[in-house]
Amino acid sequence: MQSLSGQRSQRRYDILIRNGEVCDPGRNFRQQADVAVLDGKIAAIEQNIPADRALDVIDAKGLYVTPGLVDLHTHCFYGAGGVSIEADPISARSGTTTWVDAGSFAYDQVTGFRRFAVDTSRTRIFGYMHLYPPLSNPDVDVVKYVRSGVRRTGEAAIANRDIVLGIKVFVGSNMNGRYSYDFLKIARELGDEFKLPLMAHISLAPPEIHQVLELLRAGDVVTHCNNGHTLGIVDSGYSPKLGQLKPGVAEARARGILFDVGHGAGSFNFNAARTAIHAGFLPDCISTDLHSACVNGPTYDLPTTMTKYLYLGLSFDDVLLRTTANPAKVVGRLPGMGSLTVGGPADVALLEMQRGDFRLVDSQRNVVQVNEKVVSRLTICRGKRLTAV
Repeated sequence: MQSLSGQRSQRRYDILIRNGEVCDPGRNFRQQADVAVLDGKIAAIEQNIPADRALDVIDAKGLYVTPGLVDLHTHCFYGAGGVSIEADPISARSGTTTWVDAGSFAYDQVTGFRRFAVDTSRTRIFGYMHLYPPLSNPDVDVVKYVRSGVRRTGEAAIANRDIVLGIKVFVGSNMNGRYSYDFLKIARELGDEFKLPLMAHISLAPPEIHQVLELLRAGDVVTHCNNGHTLGIVDSGYSPKLGQLKPGVAEARARGILFDVGHGAGSFNFNAARTAIHAGFLPDCISTDLHSACVNGPTYDLPTTMTKYLYLGLSFDDVLLRTTANPAKVVGRLPGMGSLTVGGPADVALLEMQRGDFRLVDSQRNVVQVNEKVVSRLTICRGKRLTAV
């Protein structure tokens, strides 16, 4: 058990969470314990902390007390496309304390991202910067246009390294047409020059997945890894028949490339995910790609996405690891994020396995029924309760 010592420990705690089961898979900790919060940090994790030691006492009996959830792929800045959503109300009902915006802003919008998303939110927000600002002139050579902005993109990312994690590039013929592979090559050059990680969206070929993976480095993230699209990581597509991993996928993970779910409106398929899991290839991170086109279904929130992986056979600790410690390592900006440790940030989720009859839907509207789901009962971020108002 852990606690802070000295004068601070004599003060009354701001919040005391009692009688819950503390689950922190990032440090292999699961135990019935009380968790105390003081000044935005975890002040103690002990058994039987007296209730009179705290100003706000929360009874967590029957609940899991976990690190605040970290969603590695969201859209919460209204910079492009008009699909973004506000983080705080969803965080309050989902246990999510950290959002990573995946490419809703470019170098010319990073100041707005900081001022109107990061600085105004009670939720912690970081982001991957889009490779290039929107282009509206159809007469411009698009490859030259994207390449012309590389230095400004790199410099803006470096200048805002506290909130910018790297560069987001959309790879797929449905996203950037015949220029998709060219843009990935430009992103690779930018990443190498400025020492910035990439997050690569994958959807429809061309290019092929082995071509994408050849251009990625350790620490780069492939998002939408469990879609059934032609640029996906399995050869079975949407088929219910189990397929195989495509060549180069397992080797990419061995080189340190990370694979993220990014559910979204079109990028999660039960059958594709089942094929990858059957091959022993679990995602490194489970995320939502939450935006206006999927927040009211089929994605809803991170606990719903977690439930889909429980249905697919992962354990609760497997799923929790991929929504706390693993994405927190990718963020890498706040010591203790994604874990519950004394002295670390007081970002906490109270989760419950709710019994009942529930319907889960993937991006292609395939439906399954389950008898339990993950629900959030309380979100604490920066040591304070998050409420939906």
